[in-house]
Amino acid sequence: MNNFRFFLLFLATVSMTFVYSNRVVFGFTVICQQSGNESETMTYVDPDYYLLDSLNVAWMFTATAIGMCLGPAPFYFAHFLSTRVLIFSYGFLSGISSILYPLADSLGFWPALVCRFMAGFAQASQLHFTNDLVLRWTPQSEASFFFSIMLSTSQFGPLFTMILGGEMCSSSFFGWEATYYILGVGTIAASMAFAYYYSDSVEENKNLEESEKKYILAGKHSTKEKETVPYKALLKDWTIWISLLMFTGYYLAMIVYQQYSPIFIKQVLHYTIRETGYFSAIPQFIAIFIKIGCGRLLDVKFGCGPKLTLVIPLLILESMSAFSLFLTGFLDDRVWALICMMIFASLHFFVPVICSRTIQIRAAQHSHFALNLNMVIAGIAQILIPLGVQAMVPDNSRSQWALVFYFLVITIVITSVVYTVFSKVAPAEWTKPKRASEYTIYRLSDISPPEPITIPMPRECKY
Repeated sequence: MNNFRFFLLFLATVSMTFVYSNRVVFGFTVICQQSGNESETMTYVDPDYYLLDSLNVAWMFTATAIGMCLGPAPFYFAHFLSTRVLIFSYGFLSGISSILYPLADSLGFWPALVCRFMAGFAQASQLHFTNDLVLRWTPQSEASFFFSIMLSTSQFGPLFTMILGGEMCSSSFFGWEATYYILGVGTIAASMAFAYYYSDSVEENKNLEESEKKYILAGKHSTKEKETVPYKALLKDWTIWISLLMFTGYYLAMIVYQQYSPIFIKQVLHYTIRETGYFSAIPQFIAIFIKIGCGRLLDVKFGCGPKLTLVIPLLILESMSAFSLFLTGFLDDRVWALICMMIFASLHFFVPVICSRTIQIRAAQHSHFALNLNMVIAGIAQILIPLGVQAMVPDNSRSQWALVFYFLVITIVITSVVYTVFSKVAPAEWTKPKRASEYTIYRLSDISPPEPITIPMPRECKY
Protein backbone atom coordinates (compact mmCIF):
# COMPACT_ATOMS: atom_id res chain seq x y z
CA MET A 1 0.00 0.00 0.00
CA ASN A 2 1.42 3.38 -1.01
CA ASN A 3 1.88 5.86 1.86
CA PHE A 4 0.70 3.30 4.38
CA ARG A 5 2.13 5.40 7.23
CA PHE A 6 -0.52 8.07 6.54
CA PHE A 7 -3.28 5.48 6.57
CA LEU A 8 -1.99 4.26 9.95
CA LEU A 9 -1.82 7.86 11.15
CA PHE A 10 -5.48 8.31 10.16
CA LEU A 11 -6.58 5.19 12.06
CA ALA A 12 -4.57 6.20 15.14
CA THR A 13 -6.03 9.72 15.09
CA VAL A 14 -9.63 8.50 14.78
CA SER A 15 -9.16 5.90 17.54
CA MET A 16 -7.55 8.36 19.96
CA THR A 17 -10.13 11.02 19.14
CA PHE A 18 -12.89 8.71 20.37
CA VAL A 19 -10.87 7.74 23.45
CA TYR A 20 -10.34 11.41 24.27
CA SER A 21 -14.02 12.16 23.66
CA ASN A 22 -15.05 9.54 26.19
CA ARG A 23 -13.05 11.34 28.87
CA VAL A 24 -14.34 14.87 28.24
CA VAL A 25 -17.97 14.10 27.35
CA PHE A 26 -19.19 14.26 30.95
CA GLY A 27 -18.14 17.92 31.24
CA PHE A 28 -20.77 18.81 28.66
CA THR A 29 -23.59 16.35 29.27
CA VAL A 30 -23.67 17.17 32.99
CA ILE A 31 -25.46 20.41 32.02
CA CYS A 32 -28.25 18.38 30.42
CA GLN A 33 -28.34 15.83 33.23
CA GLN A 34 -28.73 18.51 35.89
CA SER A 35 -31.28 20.75 34.22
CA GLY A 36 -33.09 18.75 31.57
CA ASN A 37 -32.88 19.87 27.92
CA GLU A 38 -34.19 22.77 25.92
CA SER A 39 -36.37 20.80 23.53
CA GLU A 40 -40.13 21.02 23.34
CA THR A 41 -40.38 17.94 25.57
CA MET A 42 -39.49 18.94 29.12
CA THR A 43 -37.37 16.51 31.13
CA TYR A 44 -38.12 16.01 34.82
CA VAL A 45 -35.05 15.88 37.06
CA ASP A 46 -35.41 14.15 40.42
CA PRO A 47 -34.54 16.64 43.22
CA ASP A 48 -32.53 13.83 44.86
CA TYR A 49 -30.51 13.19 41.68
CA TYR A 50 -26.89 12.78 42.76
CA LEU A 51 -25.47 15.19 40.13
CA LEU A 52 -27.43 18.09 41.60
CA ASP A 53 -24.82 18.04 44.39
CA SER A 54 -21.74 20.00 43.21
CA LEU A 55 -19.49 17.84 45.38
CA ASN A 56 -20.63 14.70 43.55
CA VAL A 57 -19.92 16.43 40.22
CA ALA A 58 -16.42 17.22 41.47
CA TRP A 59 -15.93 13.57 42.43
CA MET A 60 -16.94 12.47 38.92
CA PHE A 61 -14.12 14.59 37.49
CA THR A 62 -11.77 13.34 40.19
CA ALA A 63 -12.50 9.68 39.40
CA THR A 64 -11.51 10.33 35.78
CA ALA A 65 -8.30 11.97 36.96
CA ILE A 66 -7.41 9.06 39.25
CA GLY A 67 -7.89 6.75 36.28
CA MET A 68 -5.45 8.88 34.27
CA CYS A 69 -2.85 8.60 37.06
CA LEU A 70 -3.08 4.79 37.13
CA GLY A 71 -3.58 4.25 33.38
CA PRO A 72 0.13 4.11 32.38
CA ALA A 73 0.94 1.38 34.97
CA PRO A 74 0.17 -1.67 32.74
CA PHE A 75 2.79 -0.54 30.23
CA TYR A 76 5.51 -1.45 32.73
CA PHE A 77 4.45 -4.96 33.71
CA ALA A 78 2.62 -6.19 30.58
CA HIS A 79 5.82 -6.66 28.55
CA PHE A 80 4.55 -9.94 27.14
CA LEU A 81 1.72 -8.15 25.32
CA SER A 82 2.27 -6.55 21.91
CA THR A 83 1.37 -2.90 21.37
CA ARG A 84 -1.57 -3.85 19.13
CA VAL A 85 -3.12 -5.89 22.01
CA LEU A 86 -2.70 -2.90 24.33
CA ILE A 87 -4.24 -0.57 21.72
CA PHE A 88 -7.35 -2.74 21.48
CA SER A 89 -7.54 -3.33 25.26
CA TYR A 90 -7.42 0.37 26.14
CA GLY A 91 -9.81 1.23 23.31
CA PHE A 92 -12.31 -1.43 24.36
CA LEU A 93 -12.17 -0.24 27.97
CA SER A 94 -12.80 3.33 26.87
CA GLY A 95 -15.68 2.34 24.59
CA ILE A 96 -17.42 0.14 27.14
CA SER A 97 -17.15 2.88 29.77
CA SER A 98 -19.29 5.13 27.55
CA ILE A 99 -21.75 2.45 26.45
CA LEU A 100 -22.46 1.50 30.07
CA TYR A 101 -22.55 5.04 31.47
CA PRO A 102 -26.28 5.80 30.88
CA LEU A 103 -27.17 2.56 32.65
CA ALA A 104 -24.71 3.31 35.44
CA ASP A 105 -26.15 6.81 35.79
CA SER A 106 -29.62 5.36 36.32
CA LEU A 107 -28.24 3.06 39.04
CA GLY A 108 -26.65 5.88 41.01
CA PHE A 109 -23.44 7.60 42.03
CA TRP A 110 -21.03 4.66 42.51
CA PRO A 111 -21.67 2.81 39.20
CA ALA A 112 -21.34 6.11 37.31
CA LEU A 113 -18.12 6.86 39.20
CA VAL A 114 -16.63 3.54 38.05
CA CYS A 115 -17.44 4.36 34.42
CA ARG A 116 -15.73 7.73 34.69
CA PHE A 117 -12.67 6.05 36.25
CA MET A 118 -12.50 3.62 33.31
CA ALA A 119 -12.69 6.50 30.79
CA GLY A 120 -9.77 8.27 32.47
CA PHE A 121 -7.74 5.06 32.77
CA ALA A 122 -8.08 4.39 29.03
CA GLN A 123 -7.26 7.95 28.01
CA ALA A 124 -3.91 7.75 29.83
CA SER A 125 -2.65 5.61 26.93
CA GLN A 126 -2.79 8.48 24.44
CA LEU A 127 0.75 9.82 24.73
CA HIS A 128 2.29 6.36 25.00
CA PHE A 129 0.78 5.18 21.71
CA THR A 130 1.50 8.56 20.09
CA ASN A 131 5.15 8.29 21.04
CA ASP A 132 5.32 4.68 19.79
CA LEU A 133 3.84 5.55 16.41
CA VAL A 134 6.09 8.59 15.91
CA LEU A 135 9.30 6.81 16.95
CA ARG A 136 8.64 3.63 14.94
CA TRP A 137 6.56 4.71 11.96
CA THR A 138 7.55 8.30 11.21
CA PRO A 139 10.45 9.47 9.04
CA GLN A 140 12.66 11.95 10.86
CA SER A 141 11.60 14.72 8.48
CA GLU A 142 7.89 14.26 9.40
CA ALA A 143 8.08 13.69 13.17
CA SER A 144 6.66 17.05 14.29
CA PHE A 145 3.94 16.87 11.64
CA PHE A 146 2.81 13.42 12.82
CA PHE A 147 3.03 14.51 16.45
CA SER A 148 0.92 17.61 15.84
CA ILE A 149 -1.81 15.64 14.05
CA MET A 150 -2.03 12.96 16.74
CA LEU A 151 -2.00 15.53 19.53
CA SER A 152 -4.85 17.29 17.74
CA THR A 153 -7.07 14.52 19.10
CA SER A 154 -7.36 16.76 22.17
CA GLN A 155 -9.22 19.14 19.81
CA PHE A 156 -10.93 16.62 17.52
CA GLY A 157 -12.44 14.90 20.56
CA PRO A 158 -14.02 17.93 22.27
CA LEU A 159 -14.98 19.45 18.91
CA PHE A 160 -16.96 16.36 17.93
CA THR A 161 -18.28 15.80 21.47
CA MET A 162 -19.50 19.34 22.08
CA ILE A 163 -21.40 19.51 18.80
CA LEU A 164 -22.78 15.98 19.19
CA GLY A 165 -23.66 16.58 22.84
CA GLY A 166 -25.34 19.90 22.08
CA GLU A 167 -27.52 18.36 19.39
CA MET A 168 -28.41 15.24 21.41
CA CYS A 169 -29.09 17.27 24.53
CA SER A 170 -31.40 19.65 22.64
CA SER A 171 -33.18 16.83 20.83
CA SER A 172 -36.61 15.66 21.97
CA PHE A 173 -35.99 12.28 20.30
CA PHE A 174 -32.49 11.18 21.36
CA GLY A 175 -31.38 12.79 24.64
CA TRP A 176 -27.93 13.03 26.24
CA GLU A 177 -27.66 9.22 26.53
CA ALA A 178 -27.27 8.89 22.74
CA THR A 179 -24.01 10.84 22.96
CA TYR A 180 -22.46 8.07 25.05
CA TYR A 181 -23.76 5.25 22.85
CA ILE A 182 -22.40 6.83 19.66
CA LEU A 183 -18.99 7.52 21.23
CA GLY A 184 -18.75 4.04 22.77
CA VAL A 185 -19.51 2.12 19.57
CA GLY A 186 -17.24 4.40 17.52
CA THR A 187 -14.37 3.90 19.98
CA ILE A 188 -14.46 0.10 19.82
CA ALA A 189 -14.72 0.04 16.00
CA ALA A 190 -11.86 2.53 15.51
CA SER A 191 -9.59 0.81 18.06
CA MET A 192 -10.12 -2.58 16.38
CA ALA A 193 -9.09 -1.11 13.01
CA PHE A 194 -6.01 0.62 14.46
CA ALA A 195 -4.89 -2.51 16.30
CA TYR A 196 -5.40 -4.70 13.22
CA TYR A 197 -3.12 -2.67 10.95
CA TYR A 198 -0.51 -1.62 13.51
CA SER A 199 2.64 -3.62 14.21
CA ASP A 200 5.62 -3.00 16.50
CA SER A 201 8.02 -3.83 13.67
CA VAL A 202 8.10 -1.64 10.58
CA GLU A 203 10.38 -4.13 8.86
CA GLU A 204 7.88 -7.02 9.22
CA ASN A 205 4.67 -5.18 8.33
CA LYS A 206 3.22 -6.72 5.16
CA ASN A 207 1.26 -3.62 4.16
CA LEU A 208 4.38 -1.55 3.50
CA GLU A 209 6.13 -1.31 0.18
CA GLU A 210 9.92 -1.62 0.29
CA SER A 211 10.56 1.99 -0.77
CA GLU A 212 8.36 3.42 1.99
CA LYS A 213 9.86 1.01 4.53
CA LYS A 214 13.37 2.27 3.80
CA TYR A 215 12.15 5.88 3.83
CA ILE A 216 10.65 5.45 7.31
CA LEU A 217 13.75 3.73 8.70
CA ALA A 218 16.32 6.10 7.19
CA GLY A 219 18.73 7.42 9.82
CA LYS A 220 17.04 5.50 12.65
CA HIS A 221 18.57 3.04 15.10
CA SER A 222 17.00 -0.27 15.97
CA THR A 223 17.88 -2.96 18.47
CA LYS A 224 16.51 -6.42 19.09
CA GLU A 225 16.57 -6.02 22.86
CA LYS A 226 14.55 -3.38 24.66
CA GLU A 227 16.78 -0.91 26.48
CA THR A 228 16.41 -0.31 30.19
CA VAL A 229 15.30 3.22 30.99
CA PRO A 230 18.01 5.14 32.90
CA TYR A 231 15.51 6.39 35.46
CA LYS A 232 18.01 8.20 37.67
CA ALA A 233 19.63 10.14 34.82
CA LEU A 234 16.27 10.96 33.24
CA LEU A 235 14.79 12.23 36.50
CA LYS A 236 17.86 14.42 37.10
CA ASP A 237 17.56 16.09 33.70
CA TRP A 238 16.34 19.69 34.00
CA THR A 239 14.91 19.82 30.49
CA ILE A 240 12.61 16.88 31.21
CA TRP A 241 11.26 18.59 34.33
CA ILE A 242 10.92 21.94 32.57
CA SER A 243 8.90 20.26 29.82
CA LEU A 244 6.73 18.57 32.43
CA LEU A 245 6.30 21.96 34.13
CA MET A 246 5.14 23.36 30.79
CA PHE A 247 2.73 20.46 30.48
CA THR A 248 1.43 21.26 33.98
CA GLY A 249 0.75 24.89 33.03
CA TYR A 250 -0.95 23.70 29.86
CA TYR A 251 -3.14 21.18 31.68
CA LEU A 252 -4.28 23.71 34.27
CA ALA A 253 -5.63 26.04 31.59
CA MET A 254 -6.78 23.29 29.21
CA ILE A 255 -8.72 21.30 31.80
CA VAL A 256 -10.40 24.43 33.16
CA TYR A 257 -11.45 25.32 29.63
CA GLN A 258 -12.61 21.90 28.49
CA GLN A 259 -14.45 21.00 31.70
CA TYR A 260 -15.80 24.39 32.71
CA SER A 261 -16.14 26.50 29.56
CA PRO A 262 -19.61 25.02 28.84
CA ILE A 263 -20.66 25.94 32.39
CA PHE A 264 -19.09 29.42 32.12
CA ILE A 265 -20.60 30.13 28.69
CA LYS A 266 -24.09 28.94 29.63
CA GLN A 267 -24.47 29.95 33.27
CA VAL A 268 -22.23 33.05 33.47
CA LEU A 269 -22.39 34.46 29.94
CA HIS A 270 -26.01 33.24 29.59
CA TYR A 271 -26.00 31.50 26.21
CA THR A 272 -28.28 28.56 25.36
CA ILE A 273 -27.11 24.94 25.53
CA ARG A 274 -26.99 24.63 21.72
CA GLU A 275 -25.03 27.91 21.43
CA THR A 276 -22.73 26.72 24.21
CA GLY A 277 -21.94 23.55 22.27
CA TYR A 278 -20.96 25.41 19.12
CA PHE A 279 -19.09 28.26 20.85
CA SER A 280 -17.09 25.75 22.88
CA ALA A 281 -16.25 23.82 19.71
CA ILE A 282 -15.05 26.72 17.55
CA PRO A 283 -11.63 27.07 19.31
CA GLN A 284 -11.07 23.34 18.97
CA PHE A 285 -11.62 23.65 15.22
CA ILE A 286 -9.22 26.59 14.87
CA ALA A 287 -6.61 24.91 17.08
CA ILE A 288 -6.52 21.90 14.75
CA PHE A 289 -5.29 24.05 11.86
CA ILE A 290 -2.80 25.89 14.07
CA LYS A 291 -1.39 22.64 15.44
CA ILE A 292 -1.06 20.89 12.09
CA GLY A 293 0.24 23.96 10.25
CA CYS A 294 2.83 24.86 12.88
CA GLY A 295 3.76 21.20 13.29
CA ARG A 296 4.68 21.03 9.61
CA LEU A 297 6.72 24.23 9.92
CA LEU A 298 8.64 22.73 12.85
CA ASP A 299 9.90 20.01 10.50
CA VAL A 300 11.01 22.60 7.92
CA LYS A 301 12.98 24.58 10.59
CA PHE A 302 13.90 27.45 8.19
CA GLY A 303 17.58 27.20 9.08
CA CYS A 304 17.07 27.47 12.85
CA GLY A 305 18.37 25.05 15.44
CA PRO A 306 15.94 22.76 17.28
CA LYS A 307 15.51 25.01 20.32
CA LEU A 308 14.88 28.21 18.40
CA THR A 309 12.50 26.32 16.12
CA LEU A 310 10.37 25.45 19.16
CA VAL A 311 10.81 28.67 21.17
CA ILE A 312 9.68 31.13 18.49
CA PRO A 313 6.15 29.73 17.95
CA LEU A 314 5.82 29.12 21.69
CA LEU A 315 6.49 32.75 22.62
CA ILE A 316 4.31 34.16 19.84
CA LEU A 317 1.29 31.94 20.49
CA GLU A 318 1.46 31.87 24.29
CA SER A 319 1.88 35.64 24.68
CA MET A 320 -1.25 36.19 22.58
CA SER A 321 -3.00 33.36 24.42
CA ALA A 322 -2.23 34.76 27.88
CA PHE A 323 -3.33 38.27 26.91
CA SER A 324 -6.63 36.96 25.52
CA LEU A 325 -7.32 35.00 28.71
CA PHE A 326 -6.59 38.12 30.77
CA LEU A 327 -9.17 40.04 28.73
CA THR A 328 -11.70 37.24 29.24
CA GLY A 329 -11.66 37.96 32.96
CA PHE A 330 -11.23 41.74 32.62
CA LEU A 331 -13.97 42.61 30.11
CA ASP A 332 -17.61 42.94 31.22
CA ASP A 333 -19.17 42.62 27.77
CA ARG A 334 -20.28 39.01 27.35
CA VAL A 335 -19.67 38.95 23.58
CA TRP A 336 -16.08 40.21 23.85
CA ALA A 337 -15.42 37.95 26.83
CA LEU A 338 -16.57 34.99 24.73
CA ILE A 339 -14.43 36.03 21.76
CA CYS A 340 -11.32 36.44 23.94
CA MET A 341 -11.92 33.04 25.55
CA MET A 342 -12.14 31.41 22.14
CA ILE A 343 -8.91 33.13 20.99
CA PHE A 344 -7.13 31.92 24.12
CA ALA A 345 -8.15 28.31 23.61
CA SER A 346 -7.36 28.36 19.89
CA LEU A 347 -3.75 29.39 20.56
CA HIS A 348 -3.00 27.66 23.86
CA PHE A 349 -3.69 24.16 22.56
CA PHE A 350 -0.43 24.22 20.57
CA VAL A 351 1.70 23.86 23.73
CA PRO A 352 1.67 19.99 23.87
CA VAL A 353 3.41 19.84 20.49
CA ILE A 354 6.31 21.89 21.91
CA CYS A 355 6.51 19.89 25.15
CA SER A 356 6.17 16.45 23.55
CA ARG A 357 8.68 17.19 20.82
CA THR A 358 11.18 18.52 23.38
CA ILE A 359 10.86 15.38 25.51
CA GLN A 360 11.16 13.13 22.46
CA ILE A 361 14.31 14.90 21.26
CA ARG A 362 15.86 15.04 24.73
CA ALA A 363 14.98 11.53 25.92
CA ALA A 364 14.99 9.81 22.49
CA GLN A 365 14.26 6.08 22.91
CA HIS A 366 13.37 6.62 26.59
CA SER A 367 10.80 9.35 25.94
CA HIS A 368 7.88 6.99 26.59
CA PHE A 369 8.65 7.02 30.34
CA ALA A 370 8.65 10.83 30.56
CA LEU A 371 5.45 11.06 28.52
CA ASN A 372 3.73 8.48 30.72
CA LEU A 373 4.92 10.44 33.74
CA ASN A 374 3.26 13.44 32.14
CA MET A 375 -0.07 11.61 32.10
CA VAL A 376 0.28 11.06 35.85
CA ILE A 377 0.84 14.81 36.27
CA ALA A 378 -2.21 15.47 34.11
CA GLY A 379 -4.25 13.17 36.33
CA ILE A 380 -3.06 14.92 39.49
CA ALA A 381 -3.91 18.28 37.93
CA GLN A 382 -7.38 17.02 37.08
CA ILE A 383 -7.85 15.84 40.67
CA LEU A 384 -6.89 19.20 42.14
CA ILE A 385 -8.58 21.48 39.60
CA PRO A 386 -12.23 20.65 40.46
CA LEU A 387 -11.44 21.20 44.14
CA GLY A 388 -9.66 24.46 43.33
CA VAL A 389 -12.43 25.71 41.06
CA GLN A 390 -15.06 24.83 43.64
CA ALA A 391 -13.11 26.81 46.26
CA MET A 392 -12.46 29.84 44.01
CA VAL A 393 -15.86 29.94 42.29
CA PRO A 394 -18.42 29.00 44.97
CA ASP A 395 -21.07 31.37 43.56
CA ASN A 396 -20.19 30.96 39.85
CA SER A 397 -19.89 34.75 39.46
CA ARG A 398 -17.98 36.74 36.83
CA SER A 399 -15.62 38.26 39.41
CA GLN A 400 -14.74 34.85 40.84
CA TRP A 401 -14.05 33.42 37.38
CA ALA A 402 -11.85 36.44 36.62
CA LEU A 403 -9.53 35.45 39.49
CA VAL A 404 -9.26 31.93 38.04
CA PHE A 405 -8.32 33.38 34.64
CA TYR A 406 -5.71 35.73 36.14
CA PHE A 407 -4.10 32.82 37.99
CA LEU A 408 -3.89 30.83 34.75
CA VAL A 409 -2.34 33.81 32.93
CA ILE A 410 0.45 34.01 35.53
CA THR A 411 1.06 30.26 35.22
CA ILE A 412 1.31 30.43 31.42
CA VAL A 413 3.78 33.33 31.51
CA ILE A 414 6.05 31.74 34.14
CA THR A 415 6.24 28.32 32.45
CA SER A 416 6.93 29.87 29.03
CA VAL A 417 9.78 32.01 30.38
CA VAL A 418 11.35 29.10 32.27
CA TYR A 419 11.24 26.90 29.16
CA THR A 420 12.75 29.62 26.97
CA VAL A 421 15.65 30.33 29.31
CA PHE A 422 16.62 26.95 30.77
CA SER A 423 15.62 24.11 28.42
CA LYS A 424 18.08 22.20 26.20
CA VAL A 425 16.63 20.75 23.01
CA ALA A 426 19.23 18.12 22.10
CA PRO A 427 19.65 14.39 22.84
CA ALA A 428 20.96 13.84 26.36
CA GLU A 429 24.18 11.95 27.05
CA TRP A 430 22.25 9.14 28.73
CA THR A 431 20.38 8.38 25.48
CA LYS A 432 23.52 7.31 23.60
CA PRO A 433 23.89 3.54 23.02
CA LYS A 434 26.38 1.80 25.30
CA ARG A 435 27.53 -0.55 22.55
CA ALA A 436 27.27 0.56 18.94
CA SER A 437 27.30 -3.07 17.79
CA GLU A 438 23.79 -3.56 19.16
CA TYR A 439 22.38 -1.14 16.63
CA THR A 440 21.59 -1.29 12.96
CA ILE A 441 21.90 2.09 11.25
CA TYR A 442 19.83 2.83 8.16
CA ARG A 443 21.64 5.30 5.94
CA LEU A 444 19.97 8.04 3.96
CA SER A 445 21.99 6.94 0.93
CA ASP A 446 20.15 3.62 0.98
CA ILE A 447 16.76 5.09 0.21
CA SER A 448 14.83 7.55 -1.87
CA PRO A 449 11.50 8.97 -0.70
CA PRO A 450 8.36 7.63 -2.44
CA GLU A 451 7.41 11.16 -3.49
CA PRO A 452 10.51 13.37 -3.09
CA ILE A 453 9.95 17.07 -2.46
CA THR A 454 12.85 19.50 -2.84
CA ILE A 455 12.81 22.47 -0.46
CA PRO A 456 15.75 24.94 -0.49
CA MET A 457 17.08 25.05 3.06
CA PRO A 458 19.15 27.89 4.56
CA ARG A 459 22.26 27.11 6.54
CA GLU A 460 21.47 26.05 10.10
CA CYS A 461 22.37 28.31 12.97
CA LYS A 462 23.77 27.14 16.27
CA TYR A 463 20.69 27.57 18.49
